Amino acid sequence: MTYRTHSAARPKPIFASDVRRLGGVVTVHNSTDRVDGSPRFIVGHVSKGGDCCWRSPPILDEDQARSAARVLAEFVGGVVR
Repeated sequence: MTYRTHSAARPKPIFASDVRRLGGVVTVHNSTDRVDGSPRFIVGHVSKGGDCCWRSPPILDEDQARSAARVLAEFVGGVVR
């Protein structure tokens, strides 16, 4: 998993042990394939401080995307919205 950070808000790097305490909001976004117009779903996470964010690659199945969001929220200590 690759997280982007804003260095002004978080002066120290994020280590694997920090991920469980990030908290924040996990969401599932609707998207559309540019070629054939089929629906895609993207799981996103923004930490409680707003300084770390992550987006998944497109997921084809909405149920799988929602399941992934629940698992990610549980892992980072966040909530699904």
